Amino acid sequence: MPRSTNALDVLRRDHKKVLTLFHRFEKTEDEGEQRELCDEIVSELKTHAEIEEEVFYPWLREATAREDLFEEASIEHQTTKDLLARLEEEQAGTPRFHAMVKVLGEYVAHHVKEEEGEIFPQVEKTGVDLDALGQELEERRAGGPGVDGAASAAPSGKAEIRASRQAERAVSADDVAQEVADQAAGEDAADQPGDAQAALADSDDFAAAPSVEDDDRYLEEHAEGLSRSTRHAKWIHTPEDEPDHDGQTLATRNPEVIRRWAEARGARPATTPGGDAERPRVLRFDFPDYDKGLQEVSWEAWLGTFDERELTFVFQERQKAGNQSNFFLLDSPEREEG
Repeated sequence: MPRSTNALDVLRRDHKKVLTLFHRFEKTEDEGEQRELCDEIVSELKTHAEIEEEVFYPWLREATAREDLFEEASIEHQTTKDLLARLEEEQAGTPRFHAMVKVLGEYVAHHVKEEEGEIFPQVEKTGVDLDALGQELEERRAGGPGVDGAASAAPSGKAEIRASRQAERAVSADDVAQEVADQAAGEDAADQPGDAQAALADSDDFAAAPSVEDDDRYLEEHAEGLSRSTRHAKWIHTPEDEPDHDGQTLATRNPEVIRRWAEARGARPATTPGGDAERPRVLRFDFPDYDKGLQEVSWEAWLGTFDERELTFVFQERQKAGNQSNFFLLDSPEREEG
């Protein structure tokens, strides 16, 4: 029978494996075996922490209002890493070595209990596609791309293509503005009713929206870099497109779709505290009552970074139960550490 790809089952298997290694360590008195078991524990915990931090936590942070749980888990991860670094340098067979492994085992057991008892139940309520997320975790474990809301510098090899696309969009903006002006029949736009003024005001956003053909080229160009969930999501090309069913994973690069999604939830574009408000590196949304201390930025700055980094907005409209979902992530085909 094939193993479940449900993300929570994937993480539970990791938990069970490492706790079993700690149990085996306690049972053996052979120093050579203890060293081997310790090395395996260190390796397993490093990998587990990596896939949780790079995939699981970013993916689910916005899917639940319990931000406090994820912050606590992140702090516990850092403490575990500190213990692992010290343990790797400790000589096997010494009383200190045994004490450090014991303390680490107790700390990990506590972390597992809290994660499975508090975070996992919250995750199960979101309606997120846990099978897709599980596949994402396994891909990252194997060395594949992760997902992140961080926007770092793009490799220079893409600059020429990006500049060409931006030039095409600039021409399109002029065309749209001219079309609106023609429709105004020579009258001053400032004197026109709301519809004509809105058309002019929104012309840049409209022109910047990728077409179906643009999205198809994007997927073909970045097929190896994008996450599995992004590649298999239903792509939303215009604000009029709808999901096929509740709980469906969606993807878009259309700025108007993103903006309407956020505004429908009262969310404001934001970045992390102390970030550059003009060129934000990390893109977040500040939802009502979340109290995350985020720094608000303009839509122009938020969407500018989104476009510059060629990110994809992966999201849900509604959870499986039919209630509105706040779940989203930003997938980068050129993700870099740091």
